Amino acid sequence: MKPQRISESDHHYANARWLLKLRWVAVVGQVATIAAAIWLFQIQIPMASAMSAVIAVTLVSNLLLTFLFGRWHQVEEQFDDFESRLPWNLVLGLVLILDMLSLTALLFTTGGPNNPFFLFFFVNLSLSALLLNRNWAWAITGLTVCCFSFLLYEHFPVQQLNMGLEPIRGNAAASLIHMGLLASFTACSSVIVYFMTRLTDELREQQVQIRAAQQLQSNSEKIEALGTLAAGTAHELATPLSTIAIVAKDVEQAFEKHPPNFPGAEDVIEDVHLIRSQLDRCRKIIDRMQSHAGESIGESIQATSVKDISEIMLDGLIEHDRDRVKLSLPQEAGAAILAVPRDALSQAMRALVQNAIDADPS
Repeated sequence: MKPQRISESDHHYANARWLLKLRWVAVVGQVATIAAAIWLFQIQIPMASAMSAVIAVTLVSNLLLTFLFGRWHQVEEQFDDFESRLPWNLVLGLVLILDMLSLTALLFTTGGPNNPFFLFFFVNLSLSALLLNRNWAWAITGLTVCCFSFLLYEHFPVQQLNMGLEPIRGNAAASLIHMGLLASFTACSSVIVYFMTRLTDELREQQVQIRAAQQLQSNSEKIEALGTLAAGTAHELATPLSTIAIVAKDVEQAFEKHPPNFPGAEDVIEDVHLIRSQLDRCRKIIDRMQSHAGESIGESIQATSVKDISEIMLDGLIEHDRDRVKLSLPQEAGAAILAVPRDALSQAMRALVQNAIDADPS
């Protein structure tokens, strides 16, 4: 079974699905608002047909995007290398630009800044800062300010929504209230986008840190599992190796008591001695595996020379690494006797040497 992962593509797809749901809500809300304005509040909207066309564009585009996003996500699940080729960020940005222009068109036909629903500009700005990167968010902010400036300059008035903001084009000059409203709108838009982008950047950074911590935890669990496996393997191998060691020792003792006289007897005796030496080596390897796995072998303190400890330390290295180590030990120091746990100390020294070897690229 393929392991589940949360990729950048999954993140964009989740944002796309969320945006599509919000656009469906917007379509329903716009239709309900127009119907209530016409039949409930008896507001005369001369350009209702144009508004219907704008809403229809949003409806058709949402149907198309639903199909397109679904197909893209299927492609990304089948081919992981397609993830960087699919322009999720670009498409989401263009969708939000389309929504911004649609809102501008709706406000243009219903009084412009006199329509209280111009506050929905801030909703679109928040979505752009939440779903897109910083550059896209500020680009849409600039477009929004331009759209609002256009509405101040020209819009189709609605008598029931007249709050005294006449189009600048009709007055041939911008009044103080026009300039103040534009300045406050620009300032509010900038503040919203600034703090929203900072918040989303921090959230993304936290997600990256959480994923890194989860990966580190997963690696630690794998290492722990390997250690447990090594300890279990050492336990399983200890019994048959001990049996072989006993049998080899019995054969040695039998040869000592009754020296064989058949041809090749000396070679057989050497092979038995070799088996005994290799069994001792296997025993040491098992002890090291148990120690690496976190199990103490209960080693006692014993008197050992520095030279013996150094030889045991080098003996545990693989042949390639052992050839790279040059041991310079004065005779007096090598003959010094220490009362230490020999294997544990040699293992600690071996770890330091191995780290030095790994750090040296030569």
